[in-house]
Amino acid sequence: MAKYRINTPNAIYNGVTEGVLFQNGEAIIEDERLKNLLAKDYGYTVEEIKEETVEDKKPKTPIK
Repeated sequence: MAKYRINTPNAIYNGVTEGVLFQNGEAIIEDERLKNLLAKDYGYTVEEIKEETVEDKKPKTPIK
């Protein structure tokens, strides 16, 4: 399931909007419907958080 970082226009906002707890203007959610609501109705910005896989954590060796 995708995770989303939601940011409010006010970087020091600490409160609850639509049941989501924001600290310092930021919250992490997984609900896509809620993400769309916060972006559309409140003008919050949304950033998808990419999950690291086991393959991503392996060290990259240069090909020679």
